[in-house]
Amino acid sequence: MSQITPFKEALLKRLAQFSTVIIFNSSDPKRLEPFLKFMYSRFSSVAQKSGKQPRIFLYKVWSGLYQVSVSGNEVSYQPVTMSMSAPSPLMSQLPSQRIRSLDAALQYLDSLMETEHYVIAVFWGLFSYGNISGQELYNFIKFLRNAIFDDRYYVAGHTIAVFTSTPETIFDDDTLKHSILINIPPSTIEERKQILTKIAEQMNLPIGNGELATLAEVTKGLNLHEVESVALESIFKYRRFDVKAMTAFKYDIVRKSGILDVEEPEHGFEAVGGYKAVKEFISTNIIKILKNPKRAEKLGLRPPRGILLFGPPGTGKTWFARALAKELNLPFLRLRTEKIVSKWYGETSRNIAKAIEIAEAVAPCVVFIDEIDRFGRRGHLTEHEESRRAFSILLEWLGDSRRKSIIIGTTNRPEDLDEAFRRVGRFDYLIPFLYPDYEARLEILKVHTSVVRKVPLRNVDLRKVASTTELWTGAELEELVLRSARLALKEDSDHVEMEHFMKALSTFRINYDHRRQQLEHYMKLAEEYTNDAEFLQQLKETMKKTRAQIALELMEE
Repeated sequence: MSQITPFKEALLKRLAQFSTVIIFNSSDPKRLEPFLKFMYSRFSSVAQKSGKQPRIFLYKVWSGLYQVSVSGNEVSYQPVTMSMSAPSPLMSQLPSQRIRSLDAALQYLDSLMETEHYVIAVFWGLFSYGNISGQELYNFIKFLRNAIFDDRYYVAGHTIAVFTSTPETIFDDDTLKHSILINIPPSTIEERKQILTKIAEQMNLPIGNGELATLAEVTKGLNLHEVESVALESIFKYRRFDVKAMTAFKYDIVRKSGILDVEEPEHGFEAVGGYKAVKEFISTNIIKILKNPKRAEKLGLRPPRGILLFGPPGTGKTWFARALAKELNLPFLRLRTEKIVSKWYGETSRNIAKAIEIAEAVAPCVVFIDEIDRFGRRGHLTEHEESRRAFSILLEWLGDSRRKSIIIGTTNRPEDLDEAFRRVGRFDYLIPFLYPDYEARLEILKVHTSVVRKVPLRNVDLRKVASTTELWTGAELEELVLRSARLALKEDSDHVEMEHFMKALSTFRINYDHRRQQLEHYMKLAEEYTNDAEFLQQLKETMKKTRAQIALELMEE
């Protein structure tokens, strides 16, 4: 897609008289000057037929109103004063003072449009409520609606363009409905290659086609300004295009959104203790398909949409999601639900929409949504209308066939999820994560003493520890290892011994009756929601072994 393609689309709709107001969903400063040049070029030829020249004005929230001049490839900006080219005698008597406030700019432009033809007014920097006052926003929307519904603006050839990354924040639904809304992607691969090639030439750095393709892929999801920034930062710091550094810089930009965390997981399934049936099932039905896309496509298999993990707290659902991202060699994006959900009307749905936009720009990636039931049940959020909007946005994304992100959702209460969320096509599989069985507990203990961290053990029988921790969660087993290590440190010991584990075991307070009730509850939910009969049977088999059977096996050894 050419850089001016969105502008061509907008102008086509403007010339077709769809609306005089164009709203570009973008805040990339690299888009502004190309748009100004494009509009001047196109309107010059149109205006010349009537013997008039277009007049372009740019209002920047931080600095005021400017008249724009385009000469060849150069764009210049002249600050507008109240008396400059005054469209009325009254305004010509005003002192020569720069127009800085939005209200003054609207007054000036409104008067100009009454007498002139082909006035192009561009507004930049209206990115949130905080940029302007409530009264200024009200006046601005009145100005736009007047331009939309007054035929004289169409006849005079006027055009109003607004660049904003949050149109739903600035405008009401009716104004958006009657405006030309154009979504500009952060960047295309061609645009990123052009920027990187230009920087390489300016910095006298060699860059081959293979390296260029890699760098263009690494910077996917960034807008043009951000692509330039991460490339220059890499050069200034390392004197070259450094892929790892540019990836890290890119993730820093994603984190600045405040609604997504992004990381490169360190460990794969080797750090997931136990859950053999789950790992085998995921490896066969998710990983193998994604790692063999051509063969899968030949067999008529589509890429997996995602999985929903449910079970008691602390059973390792988040840990497993990270490990899956590592197995797939994909970035792990975590939706920060505590930042998404807001008490302010409209903000929750806007945050979800923004998070989806960022995730799809970075994709392919694994998007982790913890406690998805916060979004997946109607009427749960602060406002009923807001709940429906947030629910609908997330549901539409989950069911979108064009979605490139792999979603992993978790919940402790699958029964609270709306049925639409559990439907095949949104999540491929609903997988229970129950309390680890004996083999799983033994593996978890090994993982947390030799894989995730190296704990020097002496005379420790991890099999016995695993046999005495029935109905413990993975999180509690990790904490058991840490408490044992702390006890060893307290005694100035260089090793963690069995007595440290036994002392640490006695410090935990676990209600086993409650755990058994929970296990029974989640086994019933597994039978109700697990949509693969073979996997469900394997899961039941792993939960059958009792503590007595484990003790007997240990005695026989």
